[in-house]
Amino acid sequence: MRLMCTTIAILFLAVAAEANPAEFGTHTYNFALIGGGGGESGVLDSDLSVETFCDNFNNEIYVPHTGYSAYLSTLTTGSDLSHTRFGSNSSWQTVTIDDGDSNDAADSAIINDANSLGRYQMAAFLVSQYQTNQGSNATNNGLQAAIWDILDPASSPAAPTYANAAEALEEAAEWYANPNANRSFLADFLIISDSTMSWNGAGNPLSGGFQEQLTMVITPVPEPRTAAWILMGLFSIFARPRRLASGMKSSKAQG
Repeated sequence: MRLMCTTIAILFLAVAAEANPAEFGTHTYNFALIGGGGGESGVLDSDLSVETFCDNFNNEIYVPHTGYSAYLSTLTTGSDLSHTRFGSNSSWQTVTIDDGDSNDAADSAIINDANSLGRYQMAAFLVSQYQTNQGSNATNNGLQAAIWDILDPASSPAAPTYANAAEALEEAAEWYANPNANRSFLADFLIISDSTMSWNGAGNPLSGGFQEQLTMVITPVPEPRTAAWILMGLFSIFARPRRLASGMKSSKAQG
């Protein structure tokens, strides 16, 4: 029941924020990495505590800050990525893994052939591998570097190379290509995207706005009775007619 309630809560929040942006605030830059990025504690919709992680090195986010307006998107199969920074992007910087392993070319090809959703999913997988209690160690910095490499549009500068991303890139590629790999955790992730971003041309990422974040819900999940009310809310939302739509610093986090 706990897992179902968590998924329902995330879905309810994401569905609500699909039509109307949610309020997002950052509190503390509590996971600082040597080259920027990492993560910070924050809050969604005034009362949902979250830990958010950078997926985007070419924009900034302020910490602490209140009053950001954000769309929330899921990243499971079939998710709508139209409000995300990279959902509309179709051309990416080429990833080249070259650490001497026999599968370097194959792993590079897996990433280079992936679409936006696949890249977001690989980024979420890498976030799930963070050792946040270890701070800015080689593993965590390599994970952040890999996330930036995977979500690096051709229209943006090349991602920073302050850390060795090869091992993390290989892990992400092999997880993504494995049909038997665990993907259940993806249902707990949300993409937090600035609602003020603007169209930047066909096939390009959205522009402007704060640095996009990935998050997993970390607050206690609803009790069964609360979950029932959430389900009723979801049913009422889906039942309504829908119109067709034509690197980090103590005060500023940046990638």
